[in-house]
Amino acid sequence: MKRKKTLTGRFLKYLLSIILLSNVLVFACIYNITGKNMTRQALDRSRNLMESNLNIMEQYFQGIDKLAWSVIYNKDVIRFMKSRTDKISDLELLYSVESLYYNSRPDLRLTFYKENHYMNSYSIMEGERAASVTDYRYTDWYQEIIWADEDKVLLTDNGDRDDSGFIYSVVYRIEDVYEDKTVGYLKVDMDLNALKERFLHSYTNVAGVTISDGEGNLLFWEGEALSAPDEIYRKGEILTYETGEYIMSCSISESTGWKLCVAMSKDEIFAGQRTMVWMLIGILVVIIFFTILISGKCFSIITVNFKRLVEGMELVKKGNLHAHVEADTADEISVLIHEFNEMVGRVEELVQTVEAKQILLKEAEIKALQQQINPHFMNNIMETIMGLASEGMDDEVIQVSECMSDMLRYNTRFENSTTLRDELEQVKNYVNVLKIRFEGRFEAYYDVDEECMSCCMVKFTLQPLVENAISHGLSEVEKGGMIRIRVKKEKEQISIMIFDNGAGMPEEVRRELEQRLIQTAERPLEYIDQYKSLGILNVHLRLRMYYGEDYSIELFSQEGKGTCFSIKIPFIKEGEANVPDSDS
Repeated sequence: MKRKKTLTGRFLKYLLSIILLSNVLVFACIYNITGKNMTRQALDRSRNLMESNLNIMEQYFQGIDKLAWSVIYNKDVIRFMKSRTDKISDLELLYSVESLYYNSRPDLRLTFYKENHYMNSYSIMEGERAASVTDYRYTDWYQEIIWADEDKVLLTDNGDRDDSGFIYSVVYRIEDVYEDKTVGYLKVDMDLNALKERFLHSYTNVAGVTISDGEGNLLFWEGEALSAPDEIYRKGEILTYETGEYIMSCSISESTGWKLCVAMSKDEIFAGQRTMVWMLIGILVVIIFFTILISGKCFSIITVNFKRLVEGMELVKKGNLHAHVEADTADEISVLIHEFNEMVGRVEELVQTVEAKQILLKEAEIKALQQQINPHFMNNIMETIMGLASEGMDDEVIQVSECMSDMLRYNTRFENSTTLRDELEQVKNYVNVLKIRFEGRFEAYYDVDEECMSCCMVKFTLQPLVENAISHGLSEVEKGGMIRIRVKKEKEQISIMIFDNGAGMPEEVRRELEQRLIQTAERPLEYIDQYKSLGILNVHLRLRMYYGEDYSIELFSQEGKGTCFSIKIPFIKEGEANVPDSDS
């Protein structure tokens, strides 16, 4: 059957289509204009960054030149360079001159070399003495300045790399001011880390800043090591252009001849445009919301039956199966309302039928479990009495018989619930019988919160667990056995722990028992015949049926150290409420 199209649906579909198309058209125009403006601003910013980096580089090397010239033209330094012997006073003077600049510029290292003293160098790093070196005439820096025939040379890799990080150097000639001849050399080594820190910076939207020497060898870089083709670089000129991924800006330093390249990522630059897309989506959502709201007000007459149907469904979802919806007008929704009312009536009848069956099923489960547990522990007591009588232990037979009498009276009370006080008295009778049976091989200790004594609980909860602890945990204990029963109130629950210091369980046995506890909680009747001799599972099934999710059980055991069962049930005080009774 073809689905009916309501007037409200058709109207909203067309209205929303118009809103979406108009906003997309406006956005396309804004996006195009914004992209061109961002590109122009990025080109300007790239040029400004290049100018800033060039100025920083020029200022840095101009500062080195000023420092070097002030030292080179110092008369005392020239006199020391001309002297053929190294006097202590001259070395101290040179040391003081170097110390002055060393303290003000720790990123530079000054080393002096005398002409015709090719095996010595003088530096603050060596103290007030001459340092022996290999003949410096064979070094790269010396060969460079000799063949260049200039006052200074810049070396981007002087071959003297060491652990201090100094590698880039400027070598200056020291000329005699009175005679036209070279008397020595000053080599200024620059700290690699200081150069990187001064020349390279992390900028927003900048993918990488690259500095290379005049031959194109890479010196420094920050981010991605990107560079432009050699033919694009121009000394003193800044060239800016675009590639598929980047906006590039290139130039050459006039003082050093180093090539600088700044690359800006288009993806990061145009991230703002992507933000604009999300803003448009947000605006569209708001517009659509108000469109739906206003349209809903305008068409409330048409949708009144639909709203009533939804309200009826909400009542049914909350559990009200008596809900009945009245149609306001006869339209397509009124047909659904009629079917809905009939469906709710049928569901209510089915629920009542299922509840009745569940009550009968629960009664049958409870009776079946109680028929299992009573014969189980009574047979154990009868075996104990027969054993004592056969050994002529009359006093013990009397004591066991008295305990058995109390236990029979407790067992023949036709009720499923009791108090912790009565349940604990039943357990004490049972423990006393077993202590006689096992001839004092174990002791029992009780740590019970007095406030819990009046708590209502399911009958035969403690005795099967205690029986399990004694018969399995302490069965092989000759002496020193112990069983401890601890009952404490924890908020709205009581916590019951039964601990023995017996044999404990192997890990695989403990895991198997935990798995059985989980499996038998859902459909207890399927496991009654299978687990009828296991008191732990018997107790677990009954408590699960009585308390549901308010009940929990935990098992702790370690082989050779003992076992502990911990159960938690709701705290229901005697006289206030009763545990569900199958006879009621």
